[in-house]
Amino acid sequence: MAYGRSAVDFPQSVVHAPVVDAMFRNLLLICTLFLCLLLSFVAFSDSQPRADFTYVNPSGIHTLDPARMSWTQDFRVALNIWEGLTSWDRKTTKPIPGAAHFPPTISDNGREYTFAIRDDARWSNGDPVTAYDFIRGWRRGMEPGTAMDYAFFFTDHIEGAAEYVAWRNDVVVVLGGLRALRDGSTPTEDQLRRLANHARVRRKLTNDSIELTLPPDAASPYAWRALADDLAALELDWGALIDSVLADHAREIDERFAKVGLAALGDQTLRVRLTRPCSYFLDLTGFPTLLPCHGSIEVLRQRYQGLPLTAEGLVVYDPQWTKPNYRRHGYDGLVTNGPYQLTDWVFKRRARLTVNPYHRAVDEISCRTVDMLEYDNVSASIMAYEAGAVDFLTDLGVPYDHELARLSRTGERPDFLRCPVLATYFFNFNCRDAEVAGRANPFVDPRVRKAFTLAVDRRSIVETVLARGDRVAYSFVPPDTIPGYQPPRGLRRNIPEAKRLLAEAGFPGGVGMAPVELLCTSNDVRVGQALARMWRQMLGVRVELRALESKTFAGTKARGEYMIARANWYADYNDPTTFLDCLTTGNGNNDSGYSSLRYDQLIASAKLLVDPTVRAKRLQEAEAVLVEQDCPILPILHYVQLIAVAPHVTGLHPNARLWFPFRYVSVNR
Repeated sequence: MAYGRSAVDFPQSVVHAPVVDAMFRNLLLICTLFLCLLLSFVAFSDSQPRADFTYVNPSGIHTLDPARMSWTQDFRVALNIWEGLTSWDRKTTKPIPGAAHFPPTISDNGREYTFAIRDDARWSNGDPVTAYDFIRGWRRGMEPGTAMDYAFFFTDHIEGAAEYVAWRNDVVVVLGGLRALRDGSTPTEDQLRRLANHARVRRKLTNDSIELTLPPDAASPYAWRALADDLAALELDWGALIDSVLADHAREIDERFAKVGLAALGDQTLRVRLTRPCSYFLDLTGFPTLLPCHGSIEVLRQRYQGLPLTAEGLVVYDPQWTKPNYRRHGYDGLVTNGPYQLTDWVFKRRARLTVNPYHRAVDEISCRTVDMLEYDNVSASIMAYEAGAVDFLTDLGVPYDHELARLSRTGERPDFLRCPVLATYFFNFNCRDAEVAGRANPFVDPRVRKAFTLAVDRRSIVETVLARGDRVAYSFVPPDTIPGYQPPRGLRRNIPEAKRLLAEAGFPGGVGMAPVELLCTSNDVRVGQALARMWRQMLGVRVELRALESKTFAGTKARGEYMIARANWYADYNDPTTFLDCLTTGNGNNDSGYSSLRYDQLIASAKLLVDPTVRAKRLQEAEAVLVEQDCPILPILHYVQLIAVAPHVTGLHPNARLWFPFRYVSVNR
């Protein structure tokens, strides 16, 4: 998953520790006095009493829609207000019972799971949690309009899901092509191809004595243009055809979905059929994308002419449905089934969680209220922590965090805890677009990507620039973390080979290569500067940094508007594919646009293997293609994250995923 933490802004040289320590203490003293005044003002202006437990979630909340979230910060909130079929152990993050009894019944062939929903599983309004609620939530995760980055969890694993999603997406494209013809614009080649193969469209045109065939030279753009011109010249009521195609589709949609391997065998029993055995499936069933959804959301579903779809064939809900006090169309606000419920959400300031009065563990929960606070930067959150206004910091990524790490290592600050995390910080190369912002993009050539990779001294960045205790990364999957799997060795620095590859690609000594833009957040600037310096000195290439605030950066990267862009990935489940699937063709998290038939085939073939040793070897071979040959990404480090837990807090345990269930937390001030 994506995470808001960035490699941080470090000084060019490392200041001696005693000096930094004194600076740190003096800075905190001054800032704490200021913060106390600020907090006094905030407390005076806020009618609500202080929460039992308060923490800072870096960059706040992006979305609380389980089908659409992909940031760790959002997961951290979601997994406290919702509960999946399974949950996670707070120390090991291994699957444990959730809303269903554990373990489920698993068929001998490993492909069918039957979950018994707990009798005492309750929504925050008192309604029982049912198998139908899980099907509703899972369906949202795969429907065009609500599905986002993690739709592949369903299409890769659930029987019939890939076929259903392909059928749904096909009609969305067809409707787009018909709208283009209605509006006098030119359909895309993909739209025309699907139009020509769509039964309803062909039947309509045949009834009007019009023969619709694919161009004989399907590779020629002129042939597709000719077909588009022929269609545009027809005197047809395109609007009526659009409505008939959509109505036909809507009539068939539930029948088609019934073929997906999800079935409610009554209110309390959910049967799931997989396409193949999956050793980590019970890890997935606690993941936010597979959370249930209360039926009250249906009043906020957009409908076209009474159909449960938009005019574009999409499943779309009012995006405000995740707000606790939203009342449109009689909606009663967000209903969730976890140990907590969201009762207040002030944008860019605070979200308050209160205990779910209907949760089975309600009497065991010590912290009845939890506040998630948002600060403009991590330094401000540290000041709040030092002033006693915050009990827990999930990130200490500040310019002086190397000093905070030292204080943790020496025991001077036992409340600063170092967490080795199943996560990698890396840079994407844009492998898709031949031109970016009017400049030729050299990174469509794998030789250039490999040259840039070979020119980087990663150890220098990790140990000198950062000096935080992170692990140097030469692979995408962190080594020694997933039982039974070791990643390939990866590429070490090799300047002669880097220069040779760059020259072979047509840029000897960097000559002929336009300035390369590196996209990052403001907190990544010094790491970006270090990379730019290495590439200029070793390859003769000029690199320009473009720093954006985190949310603008995320959108720009997702749209592919970059040549090189910082990235990170935090494991979603305990298997190498949580990393490796991200780079398969068309994956929603593949921001690099990388596409390799060989890589895709290796990943796909590994999914068919049952023997864990053979499967691990196949995945290692795939990762070698990624980090030693094609180089769509440049791994820099595997995170060791620093968190702060106040001495008066118990029950909160560091773990490799940085997910923290607050139901076990006690605060004794």
